[in-house]
Amino acid sequence: MAVVFITLAATVLIQLGYFLWKLSADGQPKIGGAPVWQVIRSLATDWRWVLGFVMTSFGWVLFVQATALGDISLVQPLMSAGDLLLVILAVVFLKERLQIVEWGGVLMTVLGAVALAWNAEVSYATSFNTMHLQILLVCAVLAGLTLLFANRWALRPEVFLALVVGLCFGSGAVLTKAMTVAYSAAGQTVMTWAVIVDPLLLAVILANVFGLILLQAAFQRGRAAVIVPLQLAVANAVTVLAGAAIFNEEITALRAFGIVLIVGGTALLHLKPSSVKQGLA
Repeated sequence: MAVVFITLAATVLIQLGYFLWKLSADGQPKIGGAPVWQVIRSLATDWRWVLGFVMTSFGWVLFVQATALGDISLVQPLMSAGDLLLVILAVVFLKERLQIVEWGGVLMTVLGAVALAWNAEVSYATSFNTMHLQILLVCAVLAGLTLLFANRWALRPEVFLALVVGLCFGSGAVLTKAMTVAYSAAGQTVMTWAVIVDPLLLAVILANVFGLILLQAAFQRGRAAVIVPLQLAVANAVTVLAGAAIFNEEITALRAFGIVLIVGGTALLHLKPSSVKQGLA
């Protein structure tokens, strides 16, 4: 269960960071409209965004450990269960009441997380298919550029941006798994210092930085209720495909069932804006 506990700790930190970023999004200069220096200065001086960055950074460190211990096709979908945290924050601190459909989403997400946890086990991949990794990344980049180009004429730009964010975070998760496979020996999760100069680390950073920038831009243009489930669904699809095609992971029926439950439950949680405070959804 080490994989499950580390993954859940990672997703709690990351979701708290996302929550703080959404709180600060409305008061920030619009990305793509304001000068870059103004956006950077505004983010760096907003304590909510800075604290969110710290939390997501620690969450990413735990995510790296989780990918070293377990299959990426299990770890990334289980990260999606952290979306329940936003609901808990709304119920406990904002005194929100959930609709019946939202309780259904909670139940589905919990059952999906349990199914994945039941299927979890420590595994140490020793190699990965480099050619398949390159093909997946090229396809992700081409799809992302196409969506960004089409976004110029989109009536709902947050939808296209959310899809690109999912591609970025999904690719970043796959690259993180590849990095841990390359530098973590079986039975250990601590990578060597050689990873600092490896192109894989640069690719991981670029994928996540682009994802974070586009996520902030999406939050400024639309509701998190639309953005979050879309990007999670795409990120999960990318990592499940990569797990089978790149890392030779076995996608069991129980794991597939758990992933479907989590994606479906997450979508139900965001159907109604009542589960989160007005302006955060």
